[in-house]
Amino acid sequence: MLPDGMSRLAQVLSQRMGEQAQRPDAMELGTIRADMSLLLDRFPIPMPRGEYLICRTLTLPNPIATTSGKSVGDHGIHNHTVPRPAELRALSPGDRVLVAWVNDGTDPVIVDVVVSS
Repeated sequence: MLPDGMSRLAQVLSQRMGEQAQRPDAMELGTIRADMSLLLDRFPIPMPRGEYLICRTLTLPNPIATTSGKSVGDHGIHNHTVPRPAELRALSPGDRVLVAWVNDGTDPVIVDVVVSS
């Protein structure tokens, strides 16, 4: 038989572990399908495009920026184009993604594309 204090500690630990086991993960993995729907690893029905959120960096245009300047000295008018790095390409079919559940687990947000190490 456990002393009273140890027994109470065991009850609290048991209760907390039970609560934690009932909560779904705050983050999980998924895959972007050909129609841009999101298929989560632990749920067999894909979420159509428009029913999930995407972090802004996955929506950057390519090129990221194009600037043009007026004549500078004798250099004339010139343009600078800043291409998007391949590592920051837009979300595309086949991408494995990290999904965060926010607003008490009601809104899925694609945080980023994940790659193998």
